[in-house]
Amino acid sequence: MKQALFAMLLTAAAIVGPAATAQDKAEECNLQADMVMAVVNSRGEGVGAEEAVETVQSNLSGPEAKYASVVPAVVDWVYTLPEDQLGDGVGQSWVEACLAR
Repeated sequence: MKQALFAMLLTAAAIVGPAATAQDKAEECNLQADMVMAVVNSRGEGVGAEEAVETVQSNLSGPEAKYASVVPAVVDWVYTLPEDQLGDGVGQSWVEACLAR
C-alpha cells in the first residue's frame, strides 16, 4: 500500500514538473526531495499534518512552487510512515525512485 502511494506521488510530481534532460531531471528530483524532507522535518518537529501542508506549501518558492499541489498527498504519505523510517533516507529514496522513472 505504501509503495503504491509512493509510486502515485512520484507520478503526480512528474506530471507537475517534467524534465527535458538528465541534468534537468536530477535537479527536479532533488527539488521534489527537498519538499519531501520539509514534510519529514515538520513531522519530526511534532507539527500536525494539516499545519504541515500549510507550512510546506507557504515555504515553497521559485522552482519549488510548482510542487505545492502535491504537498497534501506527500503529507498523507509521510505521516503514515513508521517513525523509525523517518530521516534523510526518505529524501534519498525519493531521489532514487524519481531518477529511475
